[in-house]
Amino acid sequence: MDIQHTKPVTLKERIVSLDVLRGFAVLGILLMNIVSFSLVTTAYESPAVYNDLSGADWYTWLVLHYIADTKFMSIFSILFGAGVCIFMERAEAKEHAVWKLQSSRMGWLFVIGMLHAYLLWFGDILVTYAICGMLIATMRNWKPTTLFIVGFVTMFAIPVGFMLLMYWSMQFWPTEEILKMQNSALLSSPEMQAEIAAYTGSWVDQYPHRALVAAMMQFILLPLYIVWHCIGLMMVGMALYKWRILSASRSIRLYMVSLIVSACIGFPLIAIGVWYKQEHNWDPARHFLDSNWNLIGGVFVAFAWICLVMLICKLGIFTFVSRALAATGRMALTNYLGQTLICTFIFYGHGLGWYNTFERVELLYVVGSIWIFQIIFSMLWLRSFRFGPFEWLWRSLTYFELQPMKRKQG
Repeated sequence: MDIQHTKPVTLKERIVSLDVLRGFAVLGILLMNIVSFSLVTTAYESPAVYNDLSGADWYTWLVLHYIADTKFMSIFSILFGAGVCIFMERAEAKEHAVWKLQSSRMGWLFVIGMLHAYLLWFGDILVTYAICGMLIATMRNWKPTTLFIVGFVTMFAIPVGFMLLMYWSMQFWPTEEILKMQNSALLSSPEMQAEIAAYTGSWVDQYPHRALVAAMMQFILLPLYIVWHCIGLMMVGMALYKWRILSASRSIRLYMVSLIVSACIGFPLIAIGVWYKQEHNWDPARHFLDSNWNLIGGVFVAFAWICLVMLICKLGIFTFVSRALAATGRMALTNYLGQTLICTFIFYGHGLGWYNTFERVELLYVVGSIWIFQIIFSMLWLRSFRFGPFEWLWRSLTYFELQPMKRKQG
């Protein structure tokens, strides 16, 4: 069947718990992305860059490191894997051109991601998801147990192995190269000062730094590290969907036990990583070793978050919060890109120019304000329209046909 004759999923076909979890994730991911928008790049990983080692700024970094750093990206990746499975299952059931649709869908996501990365913000994840989305589509018919085991191994073995290999190789690096890497993480370094000058300048001033970092992520980090972690998480997401865990269909006991076990594994692993970082005085050269604790522990904390959200959906508590998150989740792409538009206007030189001026704890007020705006906007928008603006654009491009935007009354 031709792509032009296919239609996207209807509102009645949506799995509400997935929308709630997606809304939770898109709001939560801003807790960490706000740092990359407002402060120098190395501040994301280390509080020592701004000497945030005591007081409110230290506790802000510490708490967010435990509950947010890598956790919401992991949830997003799990959801994306489930979404690929659902999309292709439903397209196949309707006798649509499954692979043409999937290729079109991921192809346009790739284009949107490239524009996002090079024109707005180097921290884009959509390009990675588009590439991984095509790869995991070939695995959608695997048994859930196989998906879970292979995915679980993949998300850790290759990324951690790469980081350990990098750390091992440092014994062969010239001493001046190691010193250069360590000194470049200092706020007073020429590299950090050049970054501050770029993002407090015009859009043209920002472009060289943004393009360089985006290219480094896409051509070095993505194939060697990021893609493996994301593919593994997406495979686990497909397994969780097949096991009906993401539809809040399993027992309360299963979610409770999984939440407790995941938290009891994840948080201690993260704590070990923080201890090592402190013991080594936040040495950038130790990043290849010490960051692995959070990479692994963060996935377990993400599982704990998923179980908590599923429990809330299953028990039917906090109904207004669930409705608000579901609306935000239905517009996840719009809200994700919207966060970039809002934050680059607030912090970059082509907007208000408040880059490098906020304390970490002050950034939480900015996050809260954006959350309130996006929740209200999503709920009001979906009263009249079927899709968010960027969701509508993505669907229309995918199906090569303008999708009806207005909701039918009654």
